[in-house]
Amino acid sequence: MLNPAVVFGGLKFRVNVPAALTSEAALLDYLGVTPSELKKIWWFRGRMYQTFEIAKTPGKSRIISAPDRRLKMLQRNIATLLDEMYKPRHPVHGFVPDRSVLTNASSHVRSKFVVNLDIEGFFSAISENRVAGLLKALGVQSRAADIVARICCNRGCLPQGAPSSPVISNMICFGMDKELQRFAKTAHCIYTRYADDISFSSYQPLTALFDGAVPASGNFDHDKLAPRLRAAFVNNGFTINNAKVHYADKHSRRIVTGLKINEGLNVDRRFIRDVRSTLYSIDSLGLADAQKKFEDKYGGTCDLSSFLKGKISWIGSVKGRSDPVFRSLAGRYNIKFPARAIKLQPTRDEVRKRAVWVIEHFEGEFAQGSAFFLKDVGLVTASHCVAEAAAAGAEIDVYHPTKPSNIFKATVKQHCEIRDLAILDHNIPENEFYELEVSGEKFVVGDPLTALGYPKFAPGDGMNIRSGNISAFSVKSSVPLIEVTQMLTQGMSGGPVIDRHDKLAGVIHKGGPEEGRDFAVHVKALMDWLTP
Repeated sequence: MLNPAVVFGGLKFRVNVPAALTSEAALLDYLGVTPSELKKIWWFRGRMYQTFEIAKTPGKSRIISAPDRRLKMLQRNIATLLDEMYKPRHPVHGFVPDRSVLTNASSHVRSKFVVNLDIEGFFSAISENRVAGLLKALGVQSRAADIVARICCNRGCLPQGAPSSPVISNMICFGMDKELQRFAKTAHCIYTRYADDISFSSYQPLTALFDGAVPASGNFDHDKLAPRLRAAFVNNGFTINNAKVHYADKHSRRIVTGLKINEGLNVDRRFIRDVRSTLYSIDSLGLADAQKKFEDKYGGTCDLSSFLKGKISWIGSVKGRSDPVFRSLAGRYNIKFPARAIKLQPTRDEVRKRAVWVIEHFEGEFAQGSAFFLKDVGLVTASHCVAEAAAAGAEIDVYHPTKPSNIFKATVKQHCEIRDLAILDHNIPENEFYELEVSGEKFVVGDPLTALGYPKFAPGDGMNIRSGNISAFSVKSSVPLIEVTQMLTQGMSGGPVIDRHDKLAGVIHKGGPEEGRDFAVHVKALMDWLTP
């Protein structure tokens, strides 16, 4: 049912009210609840919850009220109805499909100034009467609204742990979101909300958010916020948690919903240190004593394997499962808990990105090219990229573009100028890279191939991925070559050309506008050279 016009939180809009919310009979029929069962829920719902605490940080906990199986099913069905009515605003990232802590923090990446606020007692601040009043204001039939509020609330407020609480809390915050979004627009900053975590950020100082001078970086009293900003919370029935009011400027660590946003999305170093510390405790104390320390000192309520698996998996979801830090932590975890091992199988995109690196040396003229790791072979590149370094016995700089300052050293192990191939000795740890595999296909003209490399690389550049097809086969000085349709420009030399299954078809030889033709050395030439 389309309500003609609804005014809520000072806003006028239209709401689609599902047929199940147009009367008590329609709602009970939708839920499969008899009047007698409704009566039991109405008066004895408190008995249908199990309340327990979960640790948040050392010395702090969160109270969870988990409904029993039957009540949870009813709340889920109600949440489905309410999802039809609630259309999330752009700044809202909590409890919204395809949005998450990651998308919330991503909205603020590279902002130089950040203000983080927190709503005190978020769910408990939303009373049962408030829920019923909201639904009635949106056009839900009065008795149906009261029933929904009764089923979805406990002890007079929204319980944290009920599946219906997220969407109801977002609906309650609709007016506040609109007000804060308007404020952010006038203040020329970005606003997002993830449940009770609220963030504002900008490339310029956030002077409009304060009543007077901007405070020093760190926690500050919420009374320093602009009156209009504080009023947006009060007017919507919420209180700012003074213990979680934080300002960060361009000289400090900027965190949004637990993720560092200074240069890109990343996990805070303290989070990673905590995981490493826990792994070290298991190494030094043994699992039993480490578990006891976790429970006694830090208030842990689960086994360490579950705790660590969740933490390490989160690092992988943020940094990428090909990230060396994630792979190192996951590897250490898997040794200790093989029965609950974290899968390290990377995606095709992750293998591509982590298998191809940049090489540089300064013997003679500055030389730069691409190189890649090949299973059972090592670090492969083109001979002409390292010829002068090989002649001088000089070291070559090898680094991955995601960390151009983290430079490893390599030397030429063997090279062949005729084949234009080289294998490098290196000191790069195994957790830093992935390896390509050799293709077993018999290629024909027209087959698709993809070239990977870093042409004229500079910090901030991503990997070039160039698609094309085989246009011809050639043989020069008895070396089989593959000619391709995509342009292989300077700097891509030494990079891989891969087939449709991401396996090695050839090594980039030469190309670009000055050459007129683009060639890769056939993988057969590489394998024949390496075979005694």
